[in-house]
Amino acid sequence: MTTTGLVVLAALFPLVTVAVPLMGETYVLGKLILLMIVPAVLMLAVRGSVSITWGRDSSRWWAPAIVIVVWTLLSQVASWNPGFDLAGLDVAFVLTAAIATAITAGVGEELFYRRWLQTRLEALLGGWPGIVVTSVVFALMHLGSHGTGAPLLDVARVIVVQGSFGLFVGVMWWRYRNLTAIIVVHIISNGWAVAAALLR
Repeated sequence: MTTTGLVVLAALFPLVTVAVPLMGETYVLGKLILLMIVPAVLMLAVRGSVSITWGRDSSRWWAPAIVIVVWTLLSQVASWNPGFDLAGLDVAFVLTAAIATAITAGVGEELFYRRWLQTRLEALLGGWPGIVVTSVVFALMHLGSHGTGAPLLDVARVIVVQGSFGLFVGVMWWRYRNLTAIIVVHIISNGWAVAAALLR
């Protein structure tokens, strides 16, 4: 029941964002309601439906920390990564948007897609199928915010870009069961360039 409910919510969000369409504050509000509040209520109603085995040793923390440092150096710090230009933007608005994104994307999406949905799909389908299905659904969620109006191209683009990121954090969740680590990765992914521009 919980898996079905989560899959319905995962399918509903991109449909709503494309059909309505949700933009700006309404996009964040839609994400807050459909991917955080409603599933949180569902999870509270059926607590204990899926159990997670947590590692007890310190490698659950130091191993993903190494992964995060290497990934950050390659994907964010390296010279081939584009910077973020603040020219013409209100710094207060950029900061507010960055905080809202950190909460709804960094925390909310990882809770929904990895902790709640992927865990249940792994139990239902197995490890790799659960990771792949969750990554595709996670990618399609970005159609509303990354779409250009060319449906086939948009689907291909989000599956390649956001889907590969989903695979990365999905494998991290499967391997380490460390929600903090994948939230940190997601926040770095969305906010590193902005934070670097603000600090400059």
